[in-house]
Amino acid sequence: MSHKLKEMVDHLPTIQQSYPDDTCLILSDKESIIGYVPGEVIDLKLKVGESMQKYKKSAAYRVLQTGQKLREEVSADLLGIPYIATCTPIKENGQVIGAFSAVVSNQKMADFRKGAEELGSVINQMTSFSEEIAATSNASADKLQELSQQSETMKNNMKNVERVIQQVKEIASRSNILGLNASIEAARSGEYGRGFSVVADEIRKMAANSNSAAEDIQKQLELAQLEILKIHESIHEIAAQTEEQSASAQEFHTMVERISNTADLLNKHGEIDRTSHR
Repeated sequence: MSHKLKEMVDHLPTIQQSYPDDTCLILSDKESIIGYVPGEVIDLKLKVGESMQKYKKSAAYRVLQTGQKLREEVSADLLGIPYIATCTPIKENGQVIGAFSAVVSNQKMADFRKGAEELGSVINQMTSFSEEIAATSNASADKLQELSQQSETMKNNMKNVERVIQQVKEIASRSNILGLNASIEAARSGEYGRGFSVVADEIRKMAANSNSAAEDIQKQLELAQLEILKIHESIHEIAAQTEEQSASAQEFHTMVERISNTADLLNKHGEIDRTSHR
């Protein structure tokens, strides 16, 4: 065994302590495994002295053949936890004399990726939900605007009805004056105006009834106007609140988009890291 490899074998436990995560170290020469330090969890169950011919599919064997550094990311299927295997050729006088392998736990990165994926899924649901809220708020705002216009139209129609009532009252007043004048003329006519006097009385009665009915209608109209005014004010208040909710929904949607972009960035970094370890 070369002096360089002997020194590395002696210092494997110290080298292992320099890794922040659980790490398993393997050192091999061209023929066999000459040093092995298992991790707390990561343990490949290797034995010093085993022939490298037994591990032709391993990264270390390929590095011994190619002389090129190799990194592999392995899923949790093999050892129960994901890990990254890094194998570096050891050279002396330009020739490959061995391979140093470090098998490091990749659980943190796996958890990071899983969290990023779950976050992305939640964000997608939140985005869909926020879009529905925004759409509903906008639809409600449009409907309230329509109701507000309708209530304004009703107010104008009430004013038109009020003008008609005033005209009816004016006609009733004139009819009453006309009936009074007719009664006076009938009284002057004596016996000949008796029949006309009956007609004049009926005209005055109709005028009085019309005026009374117009006043009743006006009272009901005033009550209706008060209710419509209350409805109109309520619609405006609800419309203002809905507008605020719509703005809040839009702000929430913007925040969700920002979080979504962050989740995409986390996923992207996870994929980049995955690729770099291959």
